[in-house]
Amino acid sequence: MANRFEVDQRAALFGSRFPGNKAAPKKDDMYAAHSREMMEHQNDAQIEDLEGKVSQLKDITRGIGSNIKESNSLLDNMGIDFDKAAGLLKGTLGQLKGMMNNKSSKHMIYMVVFVLFLFFMMYFLRKLSFGGGSSSAPKVDLKQNLSGVGG
Repeated sequence: MANRFEVDQRAALFGSRFPGNKAAPKKDDMYAAHSREMMEHQNDAQIEDLEGKVSQLKDITRGIGSNIKESNSLLDNMGIDFDKAAGLLKGTLGQLKGMMNNKSSKHMIYMVVFVLFLFFMMYFLRKLSFGGGSSSAPKVDLKQNLSGVGG
């Protein structure tokens, strides 16, 4: 039995439109082979393009993975630091509660005087750093560039 691609099925079924022309099937086969070859080249080019895109996605996902690992380690370190700070605050609160339960008000007076001293010291330092506390900022004159250069 002959190969089904070698026999012109349409011509066998309906008859050939060109009964005397035997070179036409060979020419058609050449065109078909050429078109298959071109399609194969196009497919190869598209496959190469896809491979490039896949490698780019692979690099991007590796970068994302490394960023995630860095972020997780940073979060773990921050969690440890917050736990340490919470422990310090608990200790400080315990000491403050003990001080408040103490019946002598001497500690409270020292604390209030210390806070007031810090407040006034910061106030005077601010006055000195801003040149006497003048609230007017220096005036700046802006002029438009009319030369037309740089724009």
